[in-house]
Amino acid sequence: MPDHSGHPRRTLRQRLLFGGNMVLAFALVVSGCGMLYANWKLSNRQVVTIEAAPAEGDGDLNLPEGDLSARNYLITGSDNDACIDPDSPFAGGFGKRTSYGERSDSIMIIRVNPKDNQAAILSFPRDMWVTQAGSSRKGRINSNFDKKNPNRLIRTITQNFGIKIDHYVNVDFCTFKEVVDAVGGVRVPFTYKARDRRTGFQVLRARVCYTFQGDHALAYVRSRHYRWFDPKTNKWTSDGTSDWGRISRQQDFTKRMIKKALDKSRTNPRVATNILNAALRNVITDDKVTPLLLLQLGQAMRNFDADTMGSYTFPGTGQLVGKDAVIVPDFEGEVAKKILAVFQGKAKLGGKVSGASAAPADDAVIVTTTLAAVASASAGAALPSATTMPAAPPTTAKPAPTTTLPQVAIENNRRGVVPPDDPNCQY
Repeated sequence: MPDHSGHPRRTLRQRLLFGGNMVLAFALVVSGCGMLYANWKLSNRQVVTIEAAPAEGDGDLNLPEGDLSARNYLITGSDNDACIDPDSPFAGGFGKRTSYGERSDSIMIIRVNPKDNQAAILSFPRDMWVTQAGSSRKGRINSNFDKKNPNRLIRTITQNFGIKIDHYVNVDFCTFKEVVDAVGGVRVPFTYKARDRRTGFQVLRARVCYTFQGDHALAYVRSRHYRWFDPKTNKWTSDGTSDWGRISRQQDFTKRMIKKALDKSRTNPRVATNILNAALRNVITDDKVTPLLLLQLGQAMRNFDADTMGSYTFPGTGQLVGKDAVIVPDFEGEVAKKILAVFQGKAKLGGKVSGASAAPADDAVIVTTTLAAVASASAGAALPSATTMPAAPPTTAKPAPTTTLPQVAIENNRRGVVPPDDPNCQY
């Protein structure tokens, strides 16, 4: 039944799904099918933080507006190899990680602004050289990572970049692989044959719409030694942009995965359930993720346009510090100043961001695509395990209304070999 605005009214299930899409595509894990069931699961999680009192409402079509302030979500990805099939032709590309345990292969912040229907992703290279929280010592930013206790990493980010963190999510390779399979794979068009012998990725047909499954999808998005067959020279040619090319391909895969997950889950509840069940085995969130939060966010951002989402990597320069090759953040450049203004809440993105396709560095695609897919699930599963978040620092000043914030435009151009724009092979 349409409402007075002419838009179809969303059911509880649709709005919970849409809320999950908004939050998880840009940072949270979707709740289960019903308010009572999900809240019961929430009460059985191990948490120590104070839960905010839920707003009143009928849980269906007349939800209270809720807090629509912009929020920052810290997203981390773990690179364990627990679910990589040792007999897979792609296993060699993941190495043997048991000698050093899990580490964070990606650290990013996703900012969601429901009032303006905006979202943006900021990634920190894992080798970025920062001051460690609570001390004057320097170190790589990912040395602060602990997937079940993000507090030190949160404090380090706030201390170095002045960005407040409101929520936390961690996912790993297992989740990504299982979600890719749950949606039936993701299609990517190739003009030329392509391969990376180090990860095992290969597509040995030209002009093909190729469907990636689990392990092969991981091998593709992790490929930094990408080679393509040039029919003019009859030789294999390297993508000389290395990580930059990988970043561009990751962003392309991210968008395809988001579209596939949303499309499949909206029309097939079984797929939605499979996506969520796969993710909940490995995803960790903070304890503030509630069904009501997802419903309210979905209601507020029902007109969100995913094409307006920008993805950025915090700029820096490669340097040697002692014997360590690290990236020293560049705080003085115009790009850094604009990024910080947006993620500190002092400015908002100005309209559609053209060319903003530099995706989070390293394996961030594993995180963002997984979250986007998990978001599509709307039924029959428990919420993920929780972790403790530090309380946001108190403030006495009221934040400026969104409408008064200045607008900034941040552009990053794609580099390297990327899939063509083929309308017959979207996802």
